[in-house]
Amino acid sequence: MIKRIAIIGATGMAGRPVTNELLKAGFELTALVRDVDKAKKMFPTGVDFIKGDIENKDAIAGALKNADAVYISIAIAAQDKQDGFSSETGGLDNILSAVKSSPVKRVAFLSSFVARNYTGNWWVMNAKKHAVTKVRNCGIPYTIFYPSTLMENFNNGMRDGKKINTIGRSTEKAWWIAGEDFGRQVANSFKIDDNLSKEYPVQGPEPLTTQEAAKIYVENSSVKGLNMANLPMGVAKFLALFVKPLKFVVPFMEVVNNNKETFESQKTWDELGKPEITLSRYAKM
Repeated sequence: MIKRIAIIGATGMAGRPVTNELLKAGFELTALVRDVDKAKKMFPTGVDFIKGDIENKDAIAGALKNADAVYISIAIAAQDKQDGFSSETGGLDNILSAVKSSPVKRVAFLSSFVARNYTGNWWVMNAKKHAVTKVRNCGIPYTIFYPSTLMENFNNGMRDGKKINTIGRSTEKAWWIAGEDFGRQVANSFKIDDNLSKEYPVQGPEPLTTQEAAKIYVENSSVKGLNMANLPMGVAKFLALFVKPLKFVVPFMEVVNNNKETFESQKTWDELGKPEITLSRYAKM
């Protein structure tokens, strides 16, 4: 039975709602964090903190030393380079190496629906796919989650003050998922007392293009005066020659805009619970 879970990436956009749901579910949590004071403001009670990052092997080992399971919520950052250290390359290697000499008996890993479907040659997406292979081959029972686009993006990367920004346009629809719903599914997965390795596509209750989703969010948001802005892909590619963050964002949005996502999550819903939060409801929260 899993009681104590180590979390790597608890304070990130995708990690925070999952950590909250694990707390609600009654698990004992230890989180590896860079800034303990910041983390304590997010999670005032219920989480033990180990200061460090995924480049620090001793800190990782400290976070795992009493854990029954580990939940890994990491992602390559805009500033990472193909030939340098990144979370899903060297960072994941450090985590899995520490897992092998720890009491951990379940590895849970956050991947993405988009990355799983990817067939191109952008190193970021290929690194994410290779990370899944590493988890599968780690020698410990694993659970891999492939969430569709998180609604939390509207409060993070897509939002700039009173604007929701999109790049390019797509006719392809994603099954947007709220982090809270996803967190409940993760918590439920840890309640399943077996040693079988499993992989779960994670999708929300309704399929929407990015522009459809942005429109619904703006129309229902509790933020007054919120509006939409779209940067044409051609313009974005030109600006990416001079604006560093766009060098990462533009190829990422090209992948997202062209991703063909079909509904595959019925088994996930049956085993881990059906998502309840629509985008219009999320915008009002």
